Amino acid sequence: MNLAHEYRSVVESLLRKIVEEELENVKRAARMIAEAGANDRVVHIVGAGHSAMLAEELFYRAGGLAFVNPLIDTDITVGHGAYRSTLLEEVVGYAEALLRSARVAEGDVVLVVSTSGVNTFPVEAALKAKDMGAKTIAITSRSYSSKLKPRNPWGKRLFEVVDVAIDNKVPPGDAVLEVPGLEVKVSPVSTILNSFIAGLLVAYAVRELTSLGVEPPVWLSSHLPEAKEHNQRLFEKYSRRIKLL
Repeated sequence: MNLAHEYRSVVESLLRKIVEEELENVKRAARMIAEAGANDRVVHIVGAGHSAMLAEELFYRAGGLAFVNPLIDTDITVGHGAYRSTLLEEVVGYAEALLRSARVAEGDVVLVVSTSGVNTFPVEAALKAKDMGAKTIAITSRSYSSKLKPRNPWGKRLFEVVDVAIDNKVPPGDAVLEVPGLEVKVSPVSTILNSFIAGLLVAYAVRELTSLGVEPPVWLSSHLPEAKEHNQRLFEKYSRRIKLL
């Protein structure tokens, strides 16, 4: 058994399914993101546990958009305590508190990342974001979520309560490799697939902004000689609503 080839094969197959089956949803979500940017609004990224990593991937990233606000300085990320983050996914009111502290407002976009999509936190984040006047996008797995019973007071799954749901095609359980002598599977795929979707969202949102005649506010790598002045202009424009300083 060649584990490297098998893992690559699984990931490539799932990436292909995303491109073949989810591109229209990606484009719809990208249009929402572009509209927010064109109107000087913010895209907030929220996720619990390892899903929160996508917020970091999209924030202050070379080649990424500047109007992205990550909700990562919270106890619901694994860096502040793994078991604590799991417990907080069940707490009603926690997601709303985070959104209010981030000053989510009408015209903003809230991207909720949750592969399983059934716990209180992601569903509440989507519902409360709508109440605040924001558009909502989910990155989630329909097949995984559909096999689980909702674990939230609303009895809903994340993909059922957002404006646009992008299916990341993650299989139930996330891990995909079988190793002889071990009963459970290993090697998850959600982070790879979510990051790919994030890259697509940025690319299509940038294309949409240019089609609207708006110069996309894109970060440059700080290693490039022209980056300092370029990025400083973005700092000055967006730091009033995004934690850049």
